Amino acid sequence: MFCRQGSRNHRRTYASLKIQHDFPRRTATVRFRLIICVAVFCYGAPAAAQFEGVFETRNITTNETGSIEEFTMTMWIKPDRVKVSSGSADAAQGTTMIYRGDRGVIWMLNTEDRTYAEIEQQTAPEEHSIGGGGGEFRIRKTGKRQKILGYACEQVMITRANEQTELWGSKRLNKLQATLATVLGTDRAATPADWATQVDRMGLFPLRSTTKISGRIVEAQEVTRIQETVLAPDIFDLPAGYRKSDLDSMMDDASPR
Repeated sequence: MFCRQGSRNHRRTYASLKIQHDFPRRTATVRFRLIICVAVFCYGAPAAAQFEGVFETRNITTNETGSIEEFTMTMWIKPDRVKVSSGSADAAQGTTMIYRGDRGVIWMLNTEDRTYAEIEQQTAPEEHSIGGGGGEFRIRKTGKRQKILGYACEQVMITRANEQTELWGSKRLNKLQATLATVLGTDRAATPADWATQVDRMGLFPLRSTTKISGRIVEAQEVTRIQETVLAPDIFDLPAGYRKSDLDSMMDDASPR
């Protein structure tokens, strides 16, 4: 679930995906990319049992000005649809994306002016490439283990030049991994080898990740809740009263002014 290409790909991930205004004007593109990339690590999971429930994370990212921002992200997940909302304590408005695998579309909501853009899932913006760029990387298991949210996790260290990522992942979340891969349409089988692919091949689903450049934290993410529960279908419907807009207009509105 944690994406990065050099120091920038966490911002184009888990995430991923971002739209907010004012404070959000500077962070909109970043969070939009974060949400779109949210399941980049999930492509290789078997499509057997499916997950239904709620998934939450706490995140730190670096915006275009180099400032650190903190936000939370909540995902409501069904076998054929996912809703992702993110927000910051400093922002009145948040970001919401609804992935409707049953319809093959993604709805991106602007909660400030009550509009939405519709994107065909197979042609969604490809801002989610991870790893691979910025030079050679080295990945290794350290042998250290700990439990996060009750899940046994292994520590993996990824290093490249002056960048280092510490990742803790579990092999016990195949259902969640498979469901996200199915709904979000993530297909990394044809992508070049990168460190995210290597983590996938280890069978690990990341629950905690911290990336530093020259010793300074630039990205971090931690899963804070995983709860299996039955969700009402209307959670994934467009809110009443929203009017359709186009993606370019929404992204222009969210760009720095």
